[in-house]
Amino acid sequence: MPTRAVTGHPADRLALDDPYFARGPRHVGYVLAASVVMLPLLVPSGPGNTALADVGILALVVVVVLWLRHEHVPVGVPYLLPMGLLVTAGATSAFQSGAESAVLAVLQDIFCLLWAAAIANAVRRRRWLLDVLLRAWVWSGVFWAGVLCAGRIAGISWMAGLSAKDGGRASLTFDDPNLAANYFLVCIALILATSVIQHRVARGLAVLLVLLAIVFTGSNGAAVGLAVMAGVGVLLRLRRRQGVLAALAAAFLAAAGVALVAPQVNLSAIGQKAADSVQILKDSLGRSDESSGSREALASETLGLYLGGDLVGVGPGRTKAALKGEAAPYVKEAHNDYLATLVERGALGGLGLVALIAVTAVRLGRVATWTQSRWVSHVVPRPEFLLALGCALAAAALFYEVLHFRHIWALLGLVAGIDPAAWGFERRNPGPVR
Repeated sequence: MPTRAVTGHPADRLALDDPYFARGPRHVGYVLAASVVMLPLLVPSGPGNTALADVGILALVVVVVLWLRHEHVPVGVPYLLPMGLLVTAGATSAFQSGAESAVLAVLQDIFCLLWAAAIANAVRRRRWLLDVLLRAWVWSGVFWAGVLCAGRIAGISWMAGLSAKDGGRASLTFDDPNLAANYFLVCIALILATSVIQHRVARGLAVLLVLLAIVFTGSNGAAVGLAVMAGVGVLLRLRRRQGVLAALAAAFLAAAGVALVAPQVNLSAIGQKAADSVQILKDSLGRSDESSGSREALASETLGLYLGGDLVGVGPGRTKAALKGEAAPYVKEAHNDYLATLVERGALGGLGLVALIAVTAVRLGRVATWTQSRWVSHVVPRPEFLLALGCALAAAALFYEVLHFRHIWALLGLVAGIDPAAWGFERRNPGPVR
């Protein structure tokens, strides 16, 4: 192929026959797309909480490793240091507890790390694979939202994922309405951040459909996450267009407004009215008092476990068993990443979690605020919504253990893959979009 220089900044000059802009290995693209489309397929589950989604994840890890070895390029593993601390802490506490389930949780951590690394390496090596990842994720997210909504509206239980234990809350094939809601929250951020759906009206309709799917899950935690993501996203968008001072002024006005209005709002009364209203409100706002009360009781019991234990922890995934052994009045898993990590993995695990949050925050900050290469700016023109999503997930970790979610690790892989500072990426691939 003939070489054609690109005018402009010297960093934008690139020969169009650079292998990065070649279409690349089709089989990697097919497996990457399939692994993302299959993310919701968690029911039925197999041994060790495995599911059909894990088949796609494992296939992608194997295919990417073999492909990169064939091309004789180094394989990077982002988040290796913080995850090394978490895995070491988990292995130590698992050895002390002697529980097989704790060992399985450590293996799951490694599996998720490899999944994120496979995605990061793939999108760094070929621009085409980044397009495949984003298109597959956005359009499959819209499709799965449509399936859930259609099943819920038509009253088809198996399609919407309705079960007696969750009442009228839909979970699709996630087996957990909160997990389904978190998946759709990520999908909304990707719709807003990327150029996959370019027309504004179409993008707005897609967001509304996914929002309706979240409403049908009845997840209050997702509602909090949506509020955080919307607020931070608007401020970051304002900062990008009008500058830092305008964003700070808007944040101050918003905080003042909340401070004035919040004391006048009786959340308990709103929850009581919702509990006596239509099914959708019963399943969301109507549960707010019960949900917050159970979360507070569980947090108190979990914190007591940590304070009464040692620095090693009770073992990954063993909070429920430990509470049962203590004859606690409320026996459940922690439903809080911060407390769960401290209780189950001890002080070293807490350090690892802090390191993981810090590394992710730095990457998201660079993705959202640094000057990106032209190809990233084309496919992710509104990266501030990824940073807003990160803030929403940090809030969601107070209500769920989001580090167990497979789609979160796919997101971490994507963020590492488009981080402009990592692995000398800007130096090697500064060029334009094909």
